[in-house]
Amino acid sequence: MTLNIQDRRKHQRHEFNDVVTIGAKGISQVIDISSGGISFRCRNEQNIPKKWLIDIVDSTGIHLEEFPVERIWKSAEDKKKHTCKYITTVGLKFKRLSLEQRVALYELIYR
Repeated sequence: MTLNIQDRRKHQRHEFNDVVTIGAKGISQVIDISSGGISFRCRNEQNIPKKWLIDIVDSTGIHLEEFPVERIWKSAEDKKKHTCKYITTVGLKFKRLSLEQRVALYELIYR
């Protein structure tokens, strides 16, 4: 029996279309969030650091500030397949979140 990729994940992913991340390099469109991390699409020319802080903002006014993250993977997408400007997908792992940050993240995921 082989497990699909979702079965192998440590944390259930939740897809959003009204959430963005804000970092030193700009704004990126969130693909999905879990209690362990976040993935998003951004402009290809952004130089994605290994570790940094991001804010996570949604359309309801939730604003999670200065979440420490570490880049786990980065994948350039085929420009011909996408008409939007977001052509690099990035996967981040949350690093050492405080209790307050974990509670705020839970509230965003299960809003």
